[in-house]
Amino acid sequence: MGKVEKITIKLAMLFIGLSLLFPARVLAAEKNEINEITEKKQIIFLLDASKSMQGDGQWIEAADSACMIASALPEEYEVALLVYNTEIVYEEDFGNINQKTRHALETVELQGYTTPAVGLETAADMFDSAAAEKRVVFISDGEISLREQSETEAAIRQFENMVDQIAEQGIKIDMFAIPNDKTENEVSYGTKVTSGEQYTVGENQTIEEITAKYLFQTLQIEKIELGEAVSGEGNMTVDLQDTYMQNAKILLVSGENIEDFHVAGQCESLNMLQGNKFAVAELENPLERQITMDYSLENRGNVHTYLIKEYFLKADMEKSYTSEEGTFTLKVNVVNHQEKPVLDSETLKDSISVLINGKEASYRVENGTAMVPYQTDETAKVNVEIAIQPSENVVHYIKTADTVELTVPVVEEEPDYTVLWIVIISLCAVVLLLSVLYERKKQKKKRW
Repeated sequence: MGKVEKITIKLAMLFIGLSLLFPARVLAAEKNEINEITEKKQIIFLLDASKSMQGDGQWIEAADSACMIASALPEEYEVALLVYNTEIVYEEDFGNINQKTRHALETVELQGYTTPAVGLETAADMFDSAAAEKRVVFISDGEISLREQSETEAAIRQFENMVDQIAEQGIKIDMFAIPNDKTENEVSYGTKVTSGEQYTVGENQTIEEITAKYLFQTLQIEKIELGEAVSGEGNMTVDLQDTYMQNAKILLVSGENIEDFHVAGQCESLNMLQGNKFAVAELENPLERQITMDYSLENRGNVHTYLIKEYFLKADMEKSYTSEEGTFTLKVNVVNHQEKPVLDSETLKDSISVLINGKEASYRVENGTAMVPYQTDETAKVNVEIAIQPSENVVHYIKTADTVELTVPVVEEEPDYTVLWIVIISLCAVVLLLSVLYERKKQKKKRW
């Protein structure tokens, strides 16, 4: 083996040694901020403020419904609100719906006729073209009416034309329909054309139940049902299961008016929004698992309680090699928005899977890190994927998958010194023999 070849092999071995000493990070989702929402979804509520919405508390129920959904939705959603009759009479832009909004809606004066095309046209201009999902939700009895019949017919045509334009933009129209025997539901045309959802109040369901269905079935928001009761008051200790979420929301939905609603627990901030028949408490960065809640109603009634938890997670991975066993160890780290390892949580651990070449691999958790063993006798490329299932939680996570090269170090064989030793021994023997012959020759000369 030449001198240049020996130097090359030594440098290669040094490089491999350093790579094993300092494990390589081979998977990462750090290109995006951990709590960055990559795809926004937008919803605009259109509340009918015409005279026909005055009866039997319908307007307050409509206000409750819009505010409840806006406050319960996770961060990937942006919600705006428009109140209309023949013009826009009240407006809240995306992200501005809060307790002040709920109070302001109680002061809206219901009057006049109604042309929903006005609200639909305004809503269409408010949407972000880059939004991944765009929805308009009408809460209305569906009436379109003006003073003269000819004006009403023109308003209906205007609405239908606007719906056709909305459909071309990929915007869905949903509707919470409040039946009115005196009017025809013209707005339902929008749900049919855009393949939206229509719920009708009174068909064995209250508007509160419809609102919950829209939230959890239509929008498919993950939640944990904490319980259902028939009572006038109650208290509950809510177990958050861990404190790794960015926010936890406790949602109370009642069939009767809520008088008081209180939530107590250590967190960075607590935000509340309460209507007549719903209440939402949002705890940002909870500091303890146990949260207490109590409420009282004006009258005894049905109460449903839900927990909505929202996590922002990312994953990365390192690899190391154990030469004695010939085993690679893939070290998977999953952290939350505060860079805290989350695998200590049994709830989250059960939802995290590591797949190697499409097959789920077993792993153990050491100090919050998943240790995934993988044995191979030769250098190989494997596809590694880290998957996280929501399992009743809202989880924002960028799917992480990559091809990882597992390089088995080339160990240089010990050189065979047999020939060298034979040569050395032979040389020694020759030298010894020559020495002996030389000594004998000297002794003969002395005798002469």
